[in-house]
Amino acid sequence: MHKNSKWLYLFMLLLFAVGLVTACSSGDSDDASGTNNDDSEDASSDENGSNDDGSEASDGEQIELRILWWGSQDRHDRTLEVIDMYMEENPNVTISPEFSGWDGYWEKMATQAAGGNMPDIVQMDYAYLNEYVGRELLVDLNSLVDDGTLDLSDVDDVYIDGGKVDGSLYAVNLGANVHGVAYDPALFEEAGVEVPETEYTYEELNEMGVELSNNLDGAYGIQPFAGVNNLRHYLRQNGVSLFNEDGTALGYDDDQLLVDFLQLTVDMQESGAAAPADVFMDAGSNIEQQPIVNGDTAMFLDIYSNQIVALESAAGRPLELALSPMLEGGEDGHFLKPSQFFSVTSHSEQQAEAAKFISYFTNNIEANEVLNAERGVPIATAVREHLRGLQDPVGVKMFDFVELAQDYSKPIDPPEPEGATEILSMYENEVEHPMYYQQISPEEAAANFREKASEILANNQ
Repeated sequence: MHKNSKWLYLFMLLLFAVGLVTACSSGDSDDASGTNNDDSEDASSDENGSNDDGSEASDGEQIELRILWWGSQDRHDRTLEVIDMYMEENPNVTISPEFSGWDGYWEKMATQAAGGNMPDIVQMDYAYLNEYVGRELLVDLNSLVDDGTLDLSDVDDVYIDGGKVDGSLYAVNLGANVHGVAYDPALFEEAGVEVPETEYTYEELNEMGVELSNNLDGAYGIQPFAGVNNLRHYLRQNGVSLFNEDGTALGYDDDQLLVDFLQLTVDMQESGAAAPADVFMDAGSNIEQQPIVNGDTAMFLDIYSNQIVALESAAGRPLELALSPMLEGGEDGHFLKPSQFFSVTSHSEQQAEAAKFISYFTNNIEANEVLNAERGVPIATAVREHLRGLQDPVGVKMFDFVELAQDYSKPIDPPEPEGATEILSMYENEVEHPMYYQQISPEEAAANFREKASEILANNQ
């Protein structure tokens, strides 16, 4: 080949090669860019759980909730199983449980509140509800009820009202209890005394106790009842309450009401109807150690309906529930007390999902078969009717007693004010216990209680 022709050929070959490389490079770049854009759009859709039309995708974003409660190991096990059931039905939700006994529970929650790290859902007690609402730590659930997220359509108002403060719903009742009387039908039969009727007065109770004490060998008719639960009942029968509505003072103006209430215990001890203090004081608040368990008294006048299960189990024989005594000419004193609540905290970033879980806890039949009224009689009608049919005889007593008490109840008093726990402890130590040992007169006790309680409540003004 001619020398010049040879160089022209090589030059043209080089131009062709450069053009080919440039074309391939440009094609790869366009393809990579297109692929990345498509991946980015898909990832964005997956991340925020939305479709192109803006609707929420099925099984959308992953949601994490924390829940805190107190209780026994039995309660822990039942609640954990229900949490697992909820997560299985809602695979995009993860719930982290935190639980403890009563001791230390409120200290733990106070620490979380101070750190701005409260769980999404907390178990709440009636005595602390006002405090946490006042500190704006709980969510008003009314809007979530209105839009159906929290379904309370099968729940009567009497079960809901206890979780309200100034008309706003801050807590959902997890089970209803009613304060009343436990009695031993075998000791009544042994003494030849008629068991309590549905309606009986304080005077009739005293007469009943005297007859029981006289006819029983080594047992007394009644364990006396100067405690604050019976005081609440007596005040409500007189149309007043222990605290006023805004929590700045006692709810009754006439100290004669407290004097008259305490005199009932004095009269019962003096008549022989009631046991002396050394028979029952060592038992404290331990339900399994109350004198009725050992047959030392025929009646125990300070029990909540859900405690009948433990009381009868400890006694090893059938016991029964009765309403507390009536005040002749007075109002109804009973109320349906929330055993505890679930509340959604203001620290939660998933308030709607938290409300959905509470709704599930309230209404789901299978979940409540697991829970089995351990927190009290369920508030949803369908759940309550279903579970009653699954109860053993002592469980049926609990359910039936709550149903009976509804007819003798009026709305629950407002949640207790700040300082209430200190006042109740003071009442127990400086009024109730000295009365049992006859160390103080009703008049002295009533005056002392007003002075000290008023001093504590003045801090709320």
